[in-house]
Amino acid sequence: MTTFGFDEHDDSYIDDAYDDFTPAAIYRCIKAESKWDPQLDLTAALDVLADFEKQINALCIVVPDSHERLDKLLDTFYSTWLFSASSLKVPEHKLNSLSYTLTMRSGSPTTLAILLCHFLQQANLDASMSLNQGDIGVHIAMSDEEGYLVEPSSGQQSWYIIPENADEAEGQEQEPLELIFDDEVYKLFLAQQKWSFISENKFGHALTCVEMLMELIGDDPYERRDRGYLLNQLDCPKMARDDLQFFVDECPDDPAIEIIQHQIEELEDNNKTHH
Repeated sequence: MTTFGFDEHDDSYIDDAYDDFTPAAIYRCIKAESKWDPQLDLTAALDVLADFEKQINALCIVVPDSHERLDKLLDTFYSTWLFSASSLKVPEHKLNSLSYTLTMRSGSPTTLAILLCHFLQQANLDASMSLNQGDIGVHIAMSDEEGYLVEPSSGQQSWYIIPENADEAEGQEQEPLELIFDDEVYKLFLAQQKWSFISENKFGHALTCVEMLMELIGDDPYERRDRGYLLNQLDCPKMARDDLQFFVDECPDDPAIEIIQHQIEELEDNNKTHH
């Protein structure tokens, strides 16, 4: 069983919340942050989250109509709570952190989408995260034929309807996007943190993300490739070579294969030099 860097009180706080709100991915993502940063204090972020959830519960009581509740919640999220993309020069790994997004009210499209989606679900709306040509959004289904798409950084909304007389093929074409749930949301969160850590030379943090992804998806050759790169950066050449060779063996037609083979040769040459 994986252990995380909380004291006993904080650990039970998150575990209880995660159990209460499963299948929401948000607590799983917050909990992951302590894996690569054991000193991180998540108390403030969890208090903010709990307070917002209480406000949403109260909102549901006074606004029974789902369309009106959606409008009210979006207005609350962007105009009252003031969540937005950051206009400051903030490191990407911070913007990709849910605890940072909760406490500072600014984040990446991914963290804003995870939060907004969670709050909409808390308000008993059929919300899920979406991907459309690589862009992350939030999809809210109001019926089988009608729904909204929200751009998480700005709150911009678009409404769609699938005509009643549309045939199945046409209806599929008009389905707005690919919806992602649960494990896929968590994988997306980990993958984005991995790349932000790599871009900022936080190789140990990135390695933790890779290992957590591999716990989910097994011996994926692309994660092995990334782990090999990170192990090389962290001066573990033999383990790095094994991972990179695994990638070469599993993905011989990959466009980057020559670069990877060159890295393996360099590792072998360095190994011979040192011995």
